[in-house]
Order: sequence, then C-alpha cells, then structure tokens
Amino acid sequence: MTATRNDQKSLKSNLAEQGPSTHDVTGNWTAAIETMQGDGNWELAGEELVSIRYLLGGRALREDPAEYPINVFRLESTIQYDQNRDIYRLVAIDDTWGNMDIYEGGWTEANVLSLNNLRSDTSFENADGSSLHFRLTTRIEGPDSHVYQVDMSQDHGESWRPYQRITRTRYGIENSPQ
Repeated sequence: MTATRNDQKSLKSNLAEQGPSTHDVTGNWTAAIETMQGDGNWELAGEELVSIRYLLGGRALREDPAEYPINVFRLESTIQYDQNRDIYRLVAIDDTWGNMDIYEGGWTEANVLSLNNLRSDTSFENADGSSLHFRLTTRIEGPDSHVYQVDMSQDHGESWRPYQRITRTRYGIENSPQ
C-alpha cells in the first residue's frame, strides 16, 4: 500500500522524536563563524544572523542567511527527511560557485546529525583536478544553541579534517552582532 501525503511523517515530528532539544531549531540565530587555521586553532571570521524555518507543513527546514553574509558567498540550504529510505537529505546552493551540493546522512548519536556528500559525489573540484568532499555535523546542545561543523576530505571520506565551525545562539539570548 502506498502512503498518502497525509500519512507522511514530517521532518518536524521526526526531529521531535530525537529528543527534547531537537524540535526547537527554528527561529533567528546569531551565527559565529570560525575557520580552522594551519596551526590547528579556530579563528573567528565574524558573526551574522540566520533564520531557520519550517516549509511544506513541517516537512522541510530552510536556512536563510543574512542578505550580506560575512562569508565570501551566500549559502542557502534546505533539509528534508525521506521516511521511505530513512535518510536525511540537505541541498545547499550558493551565489558564487553555482554548485548544488547534496548531502545525505542521519542521527549518529543523541542530538547529533551528520551528513556528507560522498554518495552524491557533489564534490568541489580544485584547479589541480583534485576534489573536496564535505561532512556537515550538527550538534544540538539545547533549545538555544547548536554547533554546525564542516569537515573536508581530499580522499573520498577516508579521512576528514576540520574546515569551518558555526556556533549558533538563539538571537537575543546573548549579545547580538552590531
């Protein structure tokens, strides 16, 4: 029997099943963006505001960054849960490289969602012919804070190294950017 639209589990209900802090990721956030330096330390690149909201009756989450982000490019993402395959998919698009990046994955532990672009092979191609794959890991630390870490791989996921970390704090909870 094929499930009807009304039988489909929403992303919102799936997040709520993961634990008490995972259902409240929507809202406005201050995002502190850090990049990994060659010496192994994180360096703050700056802060910006992002908004996260449900779409399609709670079946997807959309992240909208500030109109003029501190990063060199604007990146927008949408995530949805595929209940038929029990997998999360995130689609990211940007205004600079023109890549549509597709990530897949799931919950690796309580309040930790990990996705990568290995299966879709939507890697970033370097001028020298090498390619970079990425892994996105979100750790929901409570209703007002979560950490989003981007790791990169030059060997198709055999090894990963930290690339970027974004710590999100619910806007208005702590100091907001000027």
